[in-house]
Amino acid sequence: MIDLRRLAAAALLGLGGGMRSFAPPVALGLYDRGPLAGPARFIAIGAGVGEVIADQSPRMPSRWSRRGMSLRLLFSTTGGRELAGTPGAALAAGAALATAYAGAHLRSRITGRGAQAAAGAVEDVLSYALVLAGAHLGSSAGAA
Repeated sequence: MIDLRRLAAAALLGLGGGMRSFAPPVALGLYDRGPLAGPARFIAIGAGVGEVIADQSPRMPSRWSRRGMSLRLLFSTTGGRELAGTPGAALAAGAALATAYAGAHLRSRITGRGAQAAAGAVEDVLSYALVLAGAHLGSSAGAA
């Protein structure tokens, strides 16, 4: 039987993960889930902070680069599996691809250093809001 709450949680995690690679393990770690739970969550948090800071650099490669997409897909898929099994992994991967594409497309239309920085900050907030909502929903899905 498919648990729609868990699938929704996986989708939210993937949507946020398509914007920021390390957002899914950070969110799951904060809810003590996934491979970076417990004290290891501080590794994810440190990597997430580093990613948010590095994203402000104009020298950052495209999210469509091999490194950018592989991390987005790896962490989103792993998180989706944690929350909703194999269907959640597939849904999270698809959601991550969709938001990676949408984010890259929208950011390419923004010009000017200040506007790029503001767009990056909005994307940071949106990404973490989505993954935290997904992790929360996934953690509370079995408690109802």
